[in-house]
Amino acid sequence: MKRFTLYLFTLIALGLTACQQEVAHEDDSCCAKPVAEGLPDGTGTLAIPAAALTDMSLYNLDSDWQNQRGEELKLQNFQGKVQLVAMVYTHCSYACPRIVADLKRIEMGLEQYKQEDIGIVLVTMDPARDTPARLLQFAESNNLNPKRWTLLTSEQDNIRELAALLNMKYKMELDGEISHSNIISVLNENGEIIHQAEGLGVEPDETVNAIKSLLQKI
Repeated sequence: MKRFTLYLFTLIALGLTACQQEVAHEDDSCCAKPVAEGLPDGTGTLAIPAAALTDMSLYNLDSDWQNQRGEELKLQNFQGKVQLVAMVYTHCSYACPRIVADLKRIEMGLEQYKQEDIGIVLVTMDPARDTPARLLQFAESNNLNPKRWTLLTSEQDNIRELAALLNMKYKMELDGEISHSNIISVLNENGEIIHQAEGLGVEPDETVNAIKSLLQKI
C-alpha cells in the first residue's frame, strides 16, 4: 500500500495543475453512474469492478473509515457521484467553520441538482477527539443534511495518507490546535481530483462551474 500511495501521489502531482484548470473532456463508457444501495447516509455500496478505476483515483485506497453514525465503509462507497471533499477538525474555532461555510455557499450554487447527484465529505484531522459521536454532534449543530454530507474518521495513518493525496498539509501543535492548509477538492464520479480551491472565503463560482461541467457528462 505504501508503494501504491507513493505511485498515486506522483501521478496526481504531475497531473493536478492541468486538472485544476479544466475538467477532462474524454468520456469513458466504464464510468456510467451505477446504482447504489444500502448505506443509511446515502453514500451507498456500489457494485463497480475495480477495473473501472484509473491510477489517479483516490478510491484505490483500501483503508477503513467510519462515518458520523459509526458505520464502517471504504472510500469506494463514494464512487458514482461527484464529491466535494475537505479536511477539518471539530475543535477548530476559525478556519474550519469558514471551510464549512464555503462548502455551503458552493452547495447553494447547486440547488437545482438532486441530493443524489452530489456528495460533500468532511474528513477529520483529529481522530482522537473526533469520534463518530462527536462528528454527528458537529453535523447536527451545523445543520448539515445527512443525505448529502458525510463526516469521516479513521486511523491517523489512513488520514495522513489521504491528506497527502489531496495535497493537504497539517501539523498537530502542542496546545491541541492543528495548523493546516485550507483546500476544497472536487472529485469526479470515479474519485479523480478535477478541481481544487485553496484558501478561505474563495468565491464559489469556479468550483460550482467545475461541478456543473462534470454533472453534464454523467
